[in-house]
This record gives sequence, structure tokens and C-alpha cells, in this order.
Amino acid sequence: MIIALILLVGCSQEPVPIHYNSDECAHCKMMITDNQFAAQLVTDKGKAYKFDAIECMAVYYRENQNDLSGSRLWVSNYNKPGTWLDALEAQFVKSEVINSPMGESLLALPGKEAADEHVEDKPGRLLLWDEVSQTDMKKGTHR
Repeated sequence: MIIALILLVGCSQEPVPIHYNSDECAHCKMMITDNQFAAQLVTDKGKAYKFDAIECMAVYYRENQNDLSGSRLWVSNYNKPGTWLDALEAQFVKSEVINSPMGESLLALPGKEAADEHVEDKPGRLLLWDEVSQTDMKKGTHR
């Protein structure tokens, strides 16, 4: 029973803490500095890959999808930095006025209602993960 518990805890797919200003993005290798745009994926074996922007995670996941099947994808809640949202359930906004670290201006919110409220104040287009996962990154746009 103890061994089973250790294996269960050891393979958790819950998000892990990100050490801002010291952890490196698994995709672009830039330092992760902004907790409003961070993302991470956790494999079925419990290994966490951390990203400085949602678009970095989308591209990394797409490029390594065969090795990462079964991973859980997490994105920072833009309105509550430090809390995590399941990327498959989050509502994304491609903002026209807010810049994300890698320039795609993607931010995540917990649902459509929060996203609608956000775009009333700050224009943008609503997206779901299926659309975000096809994002191509602009080159040389790290802010």
C-alpha cells in the first residue's frame, strides 16, 4: 500500500511551482518572468516542462506530441496569477492591446464569461485550445 501511494504521488500531473526569474522556458530557453502568461505541461510520469508563454507550450507540445501523449497542459490564470487552469478547459484571448512575453498576446481565463468581460475592456479575439494549439510564433518578438 505504501509503495502504491508513493507511485501515485510520484506520478502526479498537477502543476509544479515555477521559480520566476530563474526557471528557463523549455521551448525558447528564455527566463520565465511573468506569472500572468506562464504555462507548463506535466507528463504522465510526472515530469514538468515550464514555459514563459502559452504559445511556447503550444509549439513545444505540437513538435513533441508523440513523446508527450498523456500529458496534462496547464496555463496561468491571467486574472489570478499563480493559479493554474487546465488548458483544455480554459478560454483564451488573443489580445489586441496586451503583449505576452513571446509576442502572440495570448492569455488564459477560466471561462467564456471572464473572457467576454476582459474583451469588453481590452479588445481581443476569443480562442479555445484547439485554435491556440495551432499557433505559430513570430520570430524575435520576445519582449
